[in-house]
Amino acid sequence: MFSEKSKTDLLILLLSFSLLIVGFAYFFYLQVIFPRLVPGYGGGERFALNEVNNFTFHIPWSAYSRLHLALQANDTVELYMDGSYVCDCSRYEFVIEGGDDALIMLRSDSPVNGMFTAWQETPLEKRLSAIVILSVGLIGVAISFRIHRKKAANLVI
Repeated sequence: MFSEKSKTDLLILLLSFSLLIVGFAYFFYLQVIFPRLVPGYGGGERFALNEVNNFTFHIPWSAYSRLHLALQANDTVELYMDGSYVCDCSRYEFVIEGGDDALIMLRSDSPVNGMFTAWQETPLEKRLSAIVILSVGLIGVAISFRIHRKKAANLVI
């Protein structure tokens, strides 16, 4: 029913569409989901300073790729990073470079609740791989449609 050439063209078209779908899904994952999946933490960590923990809280952060952290608390806390005083604040944002670790300590004289919100930057090599997959799929689809149009033009003549 189908010639070997037609079967090959159809296979190339299906493979190209598959690469296009996979590339788009991977690109979407890298742009929307990956930044929120901070290894070991998810998208953030809650904290509570109270009598039980002597109004202190320690949390180590490890950065796979460049990691952005935002501190939000319902009252002012003393913020320390790796033992060095940073500020008295209820909101603060900072960055930990990829491959680095940071020990964050919070201290207060009264009960405080809050949260660290974390998001990581997508490494360039992951973005490039998604673009390459998308491009190969798009080029394959374009070639398949061009072959199909050429065959259709030959049938008409």
